[in-house]
Amino acid sequence: MVGSTVGRQPMAAFLHVYVEDADSTFRRALDHGSETIEKPQDMPYGDRRAMIRDPWGAVWQIATHGGRFTP
Repeated sequence: MVGSTVGRQPMAAFLHVYVEDADSTFRRALDHGSETIEKPQDMPYGDRRAMIRDPWGAVWQIATHGGRFTP
Protein backbone atom coordinates (compact mmCIF):
# COMPACT_ATOMS: atom_id res chain seq x y z
CA MET A 1 0.00 0.00 0.00
CA VAL A 2 1.20 3.54 -0.71
CA GLY A 3 -0.31 6.34 1.31
CA SER A 4 0.09 9.84 2.62
CA THR A 5 2.52 10.82 5.36
CA VAL A 6 0.00 13.26 6.82
CA GLY A 7 -0.01 12.66 10.55
CA ARG A 8 3.03 10.37 10.57
CA GLN A 9 6.70 10.33 9.68
CA PRO A 10 7.67 9.20 6.18
CA MET A 11 9.31 5.78 6.03
CA ALA A 12 11.41 3.94 3.50
CA ALA A 13 10.06 1.00 1.53
CA PHE A 14 11.44 -2.16 -0.07
CA LEU A 15 9.99 -2.83 -3.52
CA HIS A 16 10.62 -5.62 -6.03
CA VAL A 17 9.56 -4.76 -9.57
CA TYR A 18 9.84 -6.58 -12.87
CA VAL A 19 10.78 -4.38 -15.84
CA GLU A 20 11.49 -5.02 -19.49
CA ASP A 21 15.22 -4.19 -19.19
CA ALA A 22 16.82 -4.25 -15.73
CA ASP A 23 20.10 -2.78 -16.98
CA SER A 24 18.60 0.33 -18.60
CA THR A 25 16.21 0.87 -15.67
CA PHE A 26 19.18 0.61 -13.28
CA ARG A 27 21.13 3.22 -15.29
CA ARG A 28 18.10 5.56 -15.36
CA ALA A 29 17.70 5.24 -11.59
CA LEU A 30 21.35 6.19 -11.07
CA ASP A 31 20.98 9.13 -13.47
CA HIS A 32 18.14 10.37 -11.25
CA GLY A 33 20.04 10.29 -7.97
CA SER A 34 19.75 6.69 -6.75
CA GLU A 35 22.73 4.83 -5.32
CA THR A 36 23.90 1.33 -6.17
CA ILE A 37 23.35 -1.49 -3.71
CA GLU A 38 23.93 -4.32 -6.24
CA LYS A 39 24.94 -3.91 -9.86
CA PRO A 40 22.88 -5.83 -12.44
CA GLN A 41 23.72 -9.53 -12.41
CA ASP A 42 22.30 -12.82 -13.63
CA MET A 43 20.71 -14.76 -10.79
CA PRO A 44 20.86 -18.59 -10.51
CA TYR A 45 17.08 -18.80 -11.01
CA GLY A 46 17.27 -17.01 -14.37
CA ASP A 47 16.31 -13.40 -13.60
CA ARG A 48 18.63 -10.45 -14.18
CA ARG A 49 18.49 -8.27 -11.07
CA ALA A 50 19.93 -5.09 -9.56
CA MET A 51 19.27 -3.17 -6.33
CA ILE A 52 19.25 0.57 -5.72
CA ARG A 53 18.34 3.02 -2.94
CA ASP A 54 16.40 6.01 -4.22
CA PRO A 55 16.94 9.58 -2.95
CA TRP A 56 14.11 9.11 -0.39
CA GLY A 57 15.61 5.96 1.12
CA ALA A 58 13.41 3.32 -0.50
CA VAL A 59 15.22 0.18 -1.67
CA TRP A 60 14.27 -1.25 -5.06
CA GLN A 61 15.07 -4.64 -6.56
CA ILE A 62 14.81 -4.18 -10.31
CA ALA A 63 14.50 -7.45 -12.22
CA THR A 64 13.86 -8.84 -15.67
CA HIS A 65 12.43 -12.35 -15.98
CA GLY A 66 15.01 -14.76 -17.29
CA GLY A 67 12.50 -17.26 -18.55
CA ARG A 68 13.61 -20.26 -16.53
CA PHE A 69 12.83 -21.56 -13.09
CA THR A 70 14.64 -24.35 -11.30
CA PRO A 71 12.95 -25.44 -8.04
